[in-house]
Amino acid sequence: MSAPTIAGGTLVRARKALSVSAILRPLPLLVAAALCISPAPTRAQANGNGNGNGAIPTPEEYFGFAMGTSKKLARWDTIVTYFDLIAERSDRVMVDRIGSTTLGNPYLMITMSSPSNLAQLDDIRAASKTLAEGRVSRAEAEALADELPATVVINHDMHSTEVASSQTSVELVYQLATATDDDVQQILDEVVTVLIPSANPDGQIMVGDWYRQIVDTEFDEARMPYLYHSYSGHDNNRDYFQANLVETRHWMEVMWRTAYPQVYLDQHQMGGTGPRMFVPPYPDPMDPDIHPLQWQSLQFMGGGIVADLQRAGKKGVITGQMYRIWGQEGALTGRHHNIVALLTESASANLASPMDVTREQLEGRDDSYGFTMNFVDPWWGGEWTLGDIVDYQMIAAMSVLRQTARFRDQYVMGRWQMASETIARAEAEGPWGWVVPADQADPVAAADMARRLELQGIEVWQVTESFTATPVDPGLRPQNGDPRDLGIWSGDIDPDAESDDEGEGDSAQAGDENDSGDSEDRDAEHPDEDSDADAEGDAGDADSAESRLLEPREIPAGSWVILAAQPGWAAVEDLMMPQGRELLYEYPDGPFMRSYDGAAYTMPMQMGVEALMLDEAADVELVAPSFEPAPVTLPSAREWFAMSTAISQAYHVANRLMAEGVPVSRTDAYFLVDAGHAEAPALLSALAEETGVPVTADPSGLGAIEPMTLSRVGLYQGWAGSMDEGWTRLLLEEYGFAPVTLANEDVRDPNLSDRLDVVIIPSEISLDRLIDGADEEDAPEGYRGGIGEEGVDNLRAFVRAGGTLVTLERADALVLEHFDVPVKNSLEGLSGSEFFTPTSLYRTELDTEHPLAAGSPAEVAAKWAGGRAYEPTGWDGEAGRIRTVGRWATDPDRLLMSGLIVGEEHLAGKANILDVEYGDGHIYMYGFRVQHRAQTTGTFKLLFNALMKAGRRPMMD
Repeated sequence: MSAPTIAGGTLVRARKALSVSAILRPLPLLVAAALCISPAPTRAQANGNGNGNGAIPTPEEYFGFAMGTSKKLARWDTIVTYFDLIAERSDRVMVDRIGSTTLGNPYLMITMSSPSNLAQLDDIRAASKTLAEGRVSRAEAEALADELPATVVINHDMHSTEVASSQTSVELVYQLATATDDDVQQILDEVVTVLIPSANPDGQIMVGDWYRQIVDTEFDEARMPYLYHSYSGHDNNRDYFQANLVETRHWMEVMWRTAYPQVYLDQHQMGGTGPRMFVPPYPDPMDPDIHPLQWQSLQFMGGGIVADLQRAGKKGVITGQMYRIWGQEGALTGRHHNIVALLTESASANLASPMDVTREQLEGRDDSYGFTMNFVDPWWGGEWTLGDIVDYQMIAAMSVLRQTARFRDQYVMGRWQMASETIARAEAEGPWGWVVPADQADPVAAADMARRLELQGIEVWQVTESFTATPVDPGLRPQNGDPRDLGIWSGDIDPDAESDDEGEGDSAQAGDENDSGDSEDRDAEHPDEDSDADAEGDAGDADSAESRLLEPREIPAGSWVILAAQPGWAAVEDLMMPQGRELLYEYPDGPFMRSYDGAAYTMPMQMGVEALMLDEAADVELVAPSFEPAPVTLPSAREWFAMSTAISQAYHVANRLMAEGVPVSRTDAYFLVDAGHAEAPALLSALAEETGVPVTADPSGLGAIEPMTLSRVGLYQGWAGSMDEGWTRLLLEEYGFAPVTLANEDVRDPNLSDRLDVVIIPSEISLDRLIDGADEEDAPEGYRGGIGEEGVDNLRAFVRAGGTLVTLERADALVLEHFDVPVKNSLEGLSGSEFFTPTSLYRTELDTEHPLAAGSPAEVAAKWAGGRAYEPTGWDGEAGRIRTVGRWATDPDRLLMSGLIVGEEHLAGKANILDVEYGDGHIYMYGFRVQHRAQTTGTFKLLFNALMKAGRRPMMD
């Protein structure tokens, strides 16, 4: 098979050959009538169905209680053995261990379908992959889809305090393994169901064990005092565009390299004093670059779920409100890849204990609770139990499976249609794509970004030879599209036009519209134009396009290319483009509309990576990428091996070397390793090959050289359960800082200065909780208290004696209120109408002469997930000199890099990183999260420099 040519580059990625005749399974006739689905029973009934290896016990027989029984939770290890038993005794069920979790528990994928489907699962997945790629002709797609079962992925137990769905998984597997009714038989014949029964098995165990400890005690509503994912806690579904967690990578393996589903269902829980279940469609605004068939399919399937719940007598179901999820943080990223992705949120009980809800407690939107067309049958209170949640979730899950079975052809062909038309639209509108040069200040971060993009289902290519390209300034991508965008989907694009012999369709020309993909269409700052613009106006457009061209660049071999014309184009646009989100209001003259997730992801900015947008196709061969570091041969060095401090992974290598006893020195620009040290060459060579960090020899102009020692870093944890602590711990561990976890008594230890060089207080811990913690009314014995005033005094003494205290964002309250530092957060007291900042990326200017800024450029993108604007309050107090290391962009018009801001004048020019001299030590106050969720590689160095000895060297005026 010859390689297809796409958008100016030749693709050399191999594709498994497929044959329609390989899909042999006979199918019953599909129901083509209007949607009319009767709910299946929510409690499975045993019938002994198996494959001859013995009857399958009911969940109640196996666990000793029915799933959903109040105050009873099946534990993950027992659930796993039950699933293994079912797989052994049923020819409908396969259990695969995708890998191990953070704490070593099995991460499962359960595949359920008819025996004939399971027998040809590899062929089904190969055909599903081909359709998902969208590059075969309609005729070929229809031939593949004709007898191809649909694939549905169901994801459970993402957030482990939402305890019901892991129990629902048990009920769902049992029903599909044993039931013989017509509905289930049709599901088995027409659908391959892929279940992730727990996206966080570690948390399922931790929460269940905590619940069993407190149930029926006076503390049966006590919060668990530690994270239910070792690193992320509730933030684990915010990892789905970065894949820092091993569980996320397992999920991506299922979604993007194994199952290739057409439909995805994620079942969650929400607060207990509102509607009983949320079902899509989602509320406005949604990303308009996602294919409209996605939104129509969501409304169609969501309506079916609601109808099934209503037929079963389930009240309190709300649609079209509450979960305004635009982008990339959750597991609903499949929407950007043409997968019909549904979220349900059920009202919670008190973990597994019943919850009594009064009518007065019930909350609704706009201070009302009652009938609306989004909420046609309100629930008016009473007892709410774990069994209720399992019932609602079972009805919703079975509804999704039945609808997919009955309208299989729509969903199977729908993914192909969305992919094919998305590719055609991207080819017509442009740009051609993005190039990530291999020769940039941090080439390791560049390779890492490309790898993370591919992990999440985005097509990434690599060039084998250098070429010259003229990039364009992308401007800000407007939220609702440029009015001059072609705005074309199925009606104006024929994906089969001029198909070649491999079925790779080129897009039709876009008529009299801008058919060059002129990236003016993505510039949010152009003037509005008349629809009957004259020739002079057209010339102005050309001038504007010309002005956006940047200087030509030589792109080296080994650079990465992300083409726009790919099935995941909507994801590419969201992740690569600077975003210009629109300011919206909840209602006219009302408050600003808040989104459930961030306003900007823009990975190149977050990761400090240069990515160049190209409108014109490059005449260059594109091959499948390699992310493995090349073999390393150390250069010949007389005195020093050197690694650039601009490379974040160089800090990792330096820490690893010092941990092995190899001395490391540094300057502002380099880490230096003694070339004459006996063990240095072999160890450095191995680490350079592992991490990809380039090593040079004997750089010139070194300046002052300072020997380093491995810093002893303590990270406060206590009983706070801070997600920011978990992410920070993950980051520090991955970069070789080996943080010591600090309990409350550790902070009070008078020998703290003998044990540690640096203490970090993470964000997301209120000052009251840090100092006082939980009392005897809130937590069981052993989980009470905070650092106390004794701990505060000890931290002051630690810094005075030469230690370093690091506060991350909101943790600065400790310093501002207890360290007598003449600084304030100038944002305090501003109203929501004066200052509105959803999670975005804002420009920060650095003092590059300061040691904390070593290795960083003069400007970086700061991730705003809450933040500070520091101002002095005077010249008194105990602090010595206070230096501004970083400040928000001085020019308000340059502050926003991606996202949205109202009230930029309140940030512009204000400090956001401070170095406070305090006795013989330093306090480093970070007014934004330089390490946010271990995602912001571009600002990691600002923290790392504070932790290393060189970050505490004497500072010159």
